[in-house]
Amino acid sequence: MTNKFQNKLILFSTLIFIIIIVAFPFRGIIKNKLIYYYGAFKTRVTGRGLVNCKDCDQLFNDGVKIQEIAYQKEKIKEQKNDGGLLILEKKGVLKEISSNEYYTLRDLDFSQPLLLPKAILFLNQLSKRYEKNCTDSSIEYIPFEITSVTRSIESAKKLTKKNGNARENSAHLRGKTFDISYNSFYNHEKQLDLFITTLYDLKKQNKCFVKYERNGCLHVTVN
Repeated sequence: MTNKFQNKLILFSTLIFIIIIVAFPFRGIIKNKLIYYYGAFKTRVTGRGLVNCKDCDQLFNDGVKIQEIAYQKEKIKEQKNDGGLLILEKKGVLKEISSNEYYTLRDLDFSQPLLLPKAILFLNQLSKRYEKNCTDSSIEYIPFEITSVTRSIESAKKLTKKNGNARENSAHLRGKTFDISYNSFYNHEKQLDLFITTLYDLKKQNKCFVKYERNGCLHVTVN
């Protein structure tokens, strides 16, 4: 082995070591990103999400017309752009949500992390009940992941160009709708089963409407 080759090997090993050290604190984020991109690739190829959301097509089949019921009680006026949504936040009509110990927000390219207060109360209720079910079953709590929240008309139009499932006249325009990724439960089948049970119980109590989407998400509208 020549000195030149040895020097290159040492340099390469040093770079790999530095990358590992730098990336270690962000290993959870990196893992979630890899799962997301692998899931997106599989969905594009097969038309189905990365994870088998068992019986979700039977449990969660509230279509557009059914979910419209929720907007008759409370909603925001559709905003032309994100600036309009931020104005509603300043007025206190919409409230910001952020990642916490119960759920995480994926990078939101086509929506704002804003919801009506009633929807945030529902998220808290969902989180607490899911946590209790995990505790009662003696399994680790795995936070669920929110992938899309409230959109403006402008952002909805942009999304339709990239996502065939998106609609310009989207429920996400009205402040009580968000998407939860069942793909984020990758390798955590027990937690996914408990989360599905929790969400279905709330749906049966008429607290929300849910539509299963094959692209890896559950489309939730708070009633």
